[in-house]
Amino acid sequence: MGAGTLPIQSDPTLLAEIRRYGKFDPTGCYQCGSCTLTCDLVQGSLTFPRRTMRYSLLGLRQPLVASLEPWVCHDCGDCSAACPRQAEPSTSMMTLRRFLSAQYEWTGIGAKLLQSTAWYVGSLILVAAFTLLLIVGYHLWFVRMPVRDFTTTPFGLEHMFPIMTYYTLTVMLLPLLLLLSRAVRIWRLTMARQGFERIPLSAYASQAWVYVHQSVLHPLLRKCIEPGRWTGHWLLALGVVMMLAIKVFALRWFQTDNIYPLYHPQRWLGYLAAGFIIYGIADIFARRWRARKQIGKETHFRDLAFPALLLMTALSGLAAHIFRYAGFALTCHYLYALHVVIATDMLVVEMSFGKWSHMVYRPLALYLLAVRERANRQAPAAEVVHAL
Repeated sequence: MGAGTLPIQSDPTLLAEIRRYGKFDPTGCYQCGSCTLTCDLVQGSLTFPRRTMRYSLLGLRQPLVASLEPWVCHDCGDCSAACPRQAEPSTSMMTLRRFLSAQYEWTGIGAKLLQSTAWYVGSLILVAAFTLLLIVGYHLWFVRMPVRDFTTTPFGLEHMFPIMTYYTLTVMLLPLLLLLSRAVRIWRLTMARQGFERIPLSAYASQAWVYVHQSVLHPLLRKCIEPGRWTGHWLLALGVVMMLAIKVFALRWFQTDNIYPLYHPQRWLGYLAAGFIIYGIADIFARRWRARKQIGKETHFRDLAFPALLLMTALSGLAAHIFRYAGFALTCHYLYALHVVIATDMLVVEMSFGKWSHMVYRPLALYLLAVRERANRQAPAAEVVHAL
């Protein structure tokens, strides 16, 4: 695995571009090292946040885009608390992750949504309106339901379930394909173009457990001194994975007009998933609301958009379920339509282009860093390529 000289030029527009994604203050940093010494996640060749701050200040776009270090940061806030210049390196790392997310997203839509609140809100409104039109059109032309029956005739949901199976899989497949395409792009930007193109497949295979371990257990988050943060985050992730698994693999079993007893798995699995999601989101909002420590001190609009959409998806689904079991068929129908509109917004906009993607990017970055370290340990000393 050889490493040649990489032609790197300074881009004077880089700093201004990064600041479009949020608060970013590298000029306040004079490289004292307090942040790096304080962070429990810094180890080996990782020296964040100092290195990426310096890349940004010097306009080194290529090394910055190739860097995986911002994804190692878990927003504990220790670096910002230790900074003698109040430069808020934790907030800057959050902004850098938004910037990097836009670089991975090849359509250009992600950059617009991450930079502009108007674009983000507008996209939510547009997708919601289109989904609502699909629902109304389905009832008017496919079911041939008279307009007067929209407010007077209670009926079940079974007529929607067959087509909803295909609809759900479609709106879930779109963000999945986008995320997979970005995973390939991340590999190209951070590995293939940085002297790591000759890493043997055995190194990738031997470190595959890292991705699974980081995705499932979030071990680095345990090092955060904030009590209970790991528990809330883990339960939220578990609830989301449970709900996605239900929608993909058990939608026909889960989406039914049959009435089941409370102990039936069809009910308590849904209750568990919704409960985990609500608990995790309540923990996020509580920390953002208090903001007594560095965690949540600098809250960006899109930091709250994802948990808000996820909470509304869970609550609207629960409400439709409760009213269906209570016998209010017409109310249930409207709540189900609302649930579909909100869930589509979350999947098409937020899951495809928003903060949700960090659930994929962060473990992927940690996996690629582990592959680099493994390859460097196996390579002769002259061929070692240090991580950017």
